Amino acid sequence: MTAKESRVEEFVAALGGEVESAFGRLMAGVMKEGSLSEKDKALIALACSVAVRCEQCIRRHKKVALLKGASREEMLEAAAIAGMVRMGSGYNTAALLLDEE
Repeated sequence: MTAKESRVEEFVAALGGEVESAFGRLMAGVMKEGSLSEKDKALIALACSVAVRCEQCIRRHKKVALLKGASREEMLEAAAIAGMVRMGSGYNTAALLLDEE
């Protein structure tokens, strides 16, 4: 665990057991096997982490994706999709410059 990750854990703990427990239950419920496999959900979480540019989240979700059986190639492809989405959102935002004032 890195210093930043331990600080996140420390922050969540400082909020109290009820918050920590609620977040844990939410995460477990969302990430459990369902219509999507746990591996697919781990890859989606990894891609979202890339899209929002959260280094700690990327590290954590990479570990989970590997544990769920994701290959390096699958993780890279998921990250490439996230990069494409970010570029598209950047273009959508840049297009605002075309608006007349």
